[in-house]
Amino acid sequence: MAMTKRERFEAAIAGRPVDRPPVTAWVHFVTDESPPEVFAERAASFFERLDFDICKVVNDYRYPLPDGLETIDGPDDMRRFTRIAMDHPAFVQQPRAIRLLRERLGPDVPILDTGFDPFQQVMRKAGYDRARVVFAHPEAAGEMLEAVCATMEDFMAALRGAGCDGVFFSINGAITGGSRAVDQATYERFMRPYDLRMLAAMAPMVRILHVHGAPVDVTRVLDYPIEALSVSDRLAGNPSIADLRRLTDKCLMGGVNEALITERGVDSLRAEVRDTVRQNGGVERLIIAPGCTIPTQTPSFLLRAMVEETKALALPRAA
Repeated sequence: MAMTKRERFEAAIAGRPVDRPPVTAWVHFVTDESPPEVFAERAASFFERLDFDICKVVNDYRYPLPDGLETIDGPDDMRRFTRIAMDHPAFVQQPRAIRLLRERLGPDVPILDTGFDPFQQVMRKAGYDRARVVFAHPEAAGEMLEAVCATMEDFMAALRGAGCDGVFFSINGAITGGSRAVDQATYERFMRPYDLRMLAAMAPMVRILHVHGAPVDVTRVLDYPIEALSVSDRLAGNPSIADLRRLTDKCLMGGVNEALITERGVDSLRAEVRDTVRQNGGVERLIIAPGCTIPTQTPSFLLRAMVEETKALALPRAA
């Protein structure tokens, strides 16, 4: 009497008993120049071949810069940003892909899209080396981020209307080391207010907060209104699943090292799945997944081993 995929996902998110943890993985399909039909076909085939519990997709249709702008060189560029209507091609394609996935996969499959905080939305198109320009002009940056956030709030409604069950919301505001590190004051001014607005706009979809990068300080975001938490828990400097379980009672998503997955043996990958359950203290409030996107060249036999090992965790259920 195994649970359905939706039952398993919803129980894991709510902290109810499960027969086993849900399992999933995702890749970038390099679809920014492809129509939604191609995107949906690739995503659905990947999901079906590997028999994941969750169809988690990435939005590669990047946020559009104002016409004629290739990057951001100063405050005048930032002031050109305005709220964008949802009939813009950049915001039509992903909801169309979600609808196609829903039609193909049916009502029982949880579908998650991937979202990014407004600051990250801009940097993903203008280039992360322009962060210093944004931080140097806080008033103009505020106008820009307000326009981007308002646009993305509208986009959350579009995803919900397309049949999306939840958003895997990637933020950069907790990174404390390396080239993308942000201090507490920078996070508070340029990131946190917009993160919270985005999360409010996602409800009642399931909100999975992905605290991207390494090293990260998750204490910055423990008060965010979310249903689940994702961290690259196997990367150096980041909290482990056991650490995260001590910090929160939310569902945790992770356990598999995305940086090593392409070059490892099946036995070590299977052991990692079992170790994740051990660190979590059981199979409840847990989704087995990589800490972040896996490389496109990840061999299928490794992903199948991850799925098989997770399915082997299934508990007997009373008739």
